[in-house]
Amino acid sequence: MSIKVKRKNSNLSQVELAEKIGVKQNTISQWENGLRKPDLCSLKKLSEALNCTIDELIEENE
Repeated sequence: MSIKVKRKNSNLSQVELAEKIGVKQNTISQWENGLRKPDLCSLKKLSEALNCTIDELIEENE
């Protein structure tokens, strides 16, 4: 599942997710659109905020 799908399943907007993990909204947008990939620290925060594993996030990004 993509970051976008996981975010929507968690009923979070891009802004809300960005605030939760300490990045800007445009960073979330870039990750969701494949323009950038989250670093390890961001992956950890994403996995906690989206209630999934880092492995799930890495698999969807590859």
